[in-house]
Amino acid sequence: MNSFVVVRLDGTALVWTDWTLNGAVAPELYRVLQELLDAGTRPVVVDLVEVPSIDNSAVAVLAAAAVRAGQLGFGLELRLPGGHAMAVRDAGQLRSALMLAYPTAA
Repeated sequence: MNSFVVVRLDGTALVWTDWTLNGAVAPELYRVLQELLDAGTRPVVVDLVEVPSIDNSAVAVLAAAAVRAGQLGFGLELRLPGGHAMAVRDAGQLRSALMLAYPTAA
C-alpha cells in the first residue's frame, strides 16, 4: 500500500497524503516516519492539509514521532487544514495542534 508520498530535498522530508488516517494506514505511517527519523532527516514535515479525518491510532503514531523528534532536538512539523502550521515536540503539543483541525481526534 502506498498511502503516503515522501519528497526529500537537502535533508528535509515532506510526508503527504489525502487519505483518512486510521488503523488501516497507521502502520505504514509509523514505518515512514520512523525511517525518516532513523535516517537523521530534519525537519520532517507532515502535510495533513488534504486529510479528511484522523483516528486515535494515527494520533498515537504522530505523537510517537513528535516525541522522538523532540528527543532528537527538533519538532515534527505539521501542516494542517485552515492554514495552520506548527512544530510539535511531544504528545501534548501534538494533540493541541490537531484540535485546530480535527477536534474529535485529539
